[in-house]
Amino acid sequence: MASRWADRPNETRVSTDPNESSSSPEENRSHASESVNYEVIGPRQYSYGQLAKATHYFSNNYLLGEGGFGQVYKAFLDGKIRAVKKLQILPSSKENLCNEIKVAGKVSHKNLVKLGGYCIDGADRLLVFKYFPNKSLRSKLHETEIMDWQKRMNIAKGIARGLEYLHEHCKTRIIHLDIKPENILLDDKFEPKVR
Repeated sequence: MASRWADRPNETRVSTDPNESSSSPEENRSHASESVNYEVIGPRQYSYGQLAKATHYFSNNYLLGEGGFGQVYKAFLDGKIRAVKKLQILPSSKENLCNEIKVAGKVSHKNLVKLGGYCIDGADRLLVFKYFPNKSLRSKLHETEIMDWQKRMNIAKGIARGLEYLHEHCKTRIIHLDIKPENILLDDKFEPKVR
């Protein structure tokens, strides 16, 4: 569920893709067991063990999809269904990833997938997002049941609003470089969420 973002003056790259309220730093620290001690940088910090257990140890039965940045698994976490992305292609350093998580944790718009949590444990890097049962726009465009034009127009407008927020209204401007149907998730009311 990561997207490509470009570095520009006063802009940053971010890999984000869900909607979870953050907990206090004390709660975050109690949920993570890190071999390296560092500050809490995102909405919620999880341990690798918590996310492995939530995905049935990254079982293929829970695999939702796979892309250029890694695999996405369905997870049962904190009493809710979530999506956990296990990153394969990592930013050049842990510091870069931490910066991206900090920025992604502050981005909030109804048409963007919000980062709900993260785990950085040794070489393991995982991101936690809201689960979208309607999947991606791509899955809906290729179904036998055709979406009506009103629904398609509402999806297009929502995508445009999300991109406008990233490009014009974020404190740190973000340029999304990978807009495609696979990177547009649909909630239960077909409201689009750009990831």
